[in-house]
Amino acid sequence: MSGQLPFVHFSTRNVPPRLQFEAWRGQLSAFDVSPFDEEWPKRFAADVKMYTMGPALVVRAKQGALRYEITPNRARTKGPNLYLFTYYERGRYRGYAGKGEIEGTAGDVQVLDLSQPMNSSEAPAVITGVVVSHEALREKLGTLDGLHGLDLRRTTGAFLGDYLKLLTKRLPGMSREEATAAAEATIGVIAACVRPTQERLMFAAEHVSDVLRSRAEKIIEDHIQDPRLSPEFLCMQLGVSRRTLYRAFQERAGVHEYILERRLDAVAHKMTTPGDTRTISELAELYGFSTLETFWRAFKRRYGLTPGEVRASCSFLSTASGLTPSTFSMFDQWSRSVRTPKFDHQIRQVGRP
Repeated sequence: MSGQLPFVHFSTRNVPPRLQFEAWRGQLSAFDVSPFDEEWPKRFAADVKMYTMGPALVVRAKQGALRYEITPNRARTKGPNLYLFTYYERGRYRGYAGKGEIEGTAGDVQVLDLSQPMNSSEAPAVITGVVVSHEALREKLGTLDGLHGLDLRRTTGAFLGDYLKLLTKRLPGMSREEATAAAEATIGVIAACVRPTQERLMFAAEHVSDVLRSRAEKIIEDHIQDPRLSPEFLCMQLGVSRRTLYRAFQERAGVHEYILERRLDAVAHKMTTPGDTRTISELAELYGFSTLETFWRAFKRRYGLTPGEVRASCSFLSTASGLTPSTFSMFDQWSRSVRTPKFDHQIRQVGRP
């Protein structure tokens, strides 16, 4: 189904207390799970949401204390070629991955290769996990050596944790297409954090900006006639700061200018649509221009012609040459600054009395 992002929600809330742990155990296919101690099965609770994002899977979970492991035999026979990156918002863990010891607490990110042996004991925790394939990660890193059992702390762990929290907050509102783009960006961010070279950090930042800009552009199109549409409105919808939003649009002359251009393009399209008899002032007001004078100046600056000249010239071209505005792609050419001198001259001459 296009548009809606697939997800699964599992909770032990309505499961009898003594069956809660077994219900949770049945949800974990990658690990062998056992109680933290004899008392936990009597009062174990878990609540999990899982989202599929194309090349990545995201898990948000609140869970009780437990022990989990991937035995050598399980790794050989069932171990998937996947990496799990787990950010611990609350909780702590301790154990072994491969031949090395792992230990972490709230604020850390644990990295596990699910095709390799490991074991860990965990206190009650709130976590966000991202699962990606070996192939997707190798494409960004080149080599996966040294990742199994890696603990990310301080700068890189905190950065990745903040990113994952924001991602899970925004996932419910994403379409499949947006989530696939966000997954690619997430893999880039992960690669930057586990191999924190300047080149990869810049690469990740570019991907994050691309996804943010794509989502902002969709909101702009959906609210193009909404008088509330502004940089502040976009920040509220996206849950980001003005600085972050402006950085995403810095290559497009800024977010305010982009909104203005899209509104002008919308008015221009309506003006050149056969059968649309609304006046120029009605169209300007419909697309958020508070005064006709403001609209007139912005239109002339963008297209090099006044709205009156454009409407008159389109009427002439349609009747005299048999071409409609859509087949002539008039404003597509103007908006891309690829008008020919001959065409410009013709429009300007026709538009004058």
